[in-house]
Amino acid sequence: MPKISIIMPTYKVEQYLKQCLDSVVNQTLKDIEIIPVNDGSPDSCGQIIDEYAARDPRIKPIHQENGGYGKAVNAGINAAIGEYIGIVETDDFCEPTMFEELYRRAKELDADVCKCDFNYYYGEKKGYESYNKMKTVAKEGEIFTIKENPRIFRYHVSIWSAIYRREYLNKFNIRVEESKSASYQDMPFAALVYAKGAKITVIHKHLINYRAEDGMNSSTIRTDGRLKMMPIQCSIAKEIFKENDCWDEVKEIAYRHFFNCSVGMFLHTDPEFKKSHYEELVKLFGDMDKEGIKYKYINRKQKKFLKLIIRQESDKVISCSKDFFIGTSKKLRRKIIRFKISKEAKYLVLFGKMVWEG
Repeated sequence: MPKISIIMPTYKVEQYLKQCLDSVVNQTLKDIEIIPVNDGSPDSCGQIIDEYAARDPRIKPIHQENGGYGKAVNAGINAAIGEYIGIVETDDFCEPTMFEELYRRAKELDADVCKCDFNYYYGEKKGYESYNKMKTVAKEGEIFTIKENPRIFRYHVSIWSAIYRREYLNKFNIRVEESKSASYQDMPFAALVYAKGAKITVIHKHLINYRAEDGMNSSTIRTDGRLKMMPIQCSIAKEIFKENDCWDEVKEIAYRHFFNCSVGMFLHTDPEFKKSHYEELVKLFGDMDKEGIKYKYINRKQKKFLKLIIRQESDKVISCSKDFFIGTSKKLRRKIIRFKISKEAKYLVLFGKMVWEG
């Protein structure tokens, strides 16, 4: 039995696929099986996968008609024979020690889930930005459940930055929701994994690189009606926690996570889709006061916006923009000067005019 089965859902990523495959093939943990799932990709992905499989017997390709992200991941999980399951999205790429470190820690603590931090990768020119959250969740070497430590659900679910005991997934029939188009299915998957009582541990290292080059992350550039799928998936996650008697422990942190996921998308949804998106926000957040939420992780501006939703003041919610969350002095200051120096960007803007760009 391989130590880890690495599932690689693949669709329209021919320009990134070789880098991703190389990063998995060259892992320091050699006892792995690699399952790329060609989900009916119309480009050369299938051919690339078969070329790699011809050179490495650990690679066991699956070729199927296009069925969407969930169907591709599930096909890989169903075919897997490894002790643990990893999911690598094929426009991302791993650090060489990723699976060795995750597996070692999971075995040390007999964990069902071992999760690490990751880097955002903005391309060769802009480089990397580290996502440093696991150290705020737990110390290395701790093991916990979602009831004992709901902080694991506060941040990016990033189901691809973890390994999962295959026996645990199969025991509870935990799979990714299947739908033809991408619709943020990772949220209910993570909720199911945690809500069923998984023993969880974390590593503070950044072991995988999430590609976020311009135009890569469709959820940040999309403005159409599909964005309302995020609050819908959050509502599904909420029901999962309720059905598994976790909601009381998780709800304060979960609502903060749901806010982060859903409201930003709502603010840049096209006007023609905002009403239907707003209706999903009401379903998601409308019972917060009835549930006795103390708004422990919600700031004043966020709470004000949520109260508009709870009172169903649709006109005010639909007319809100990002400026709603920015104080008057900050708005004025932003109009006069904007300045940034970071890995991603270097610029100086005065009175709306770019005067320097590094």
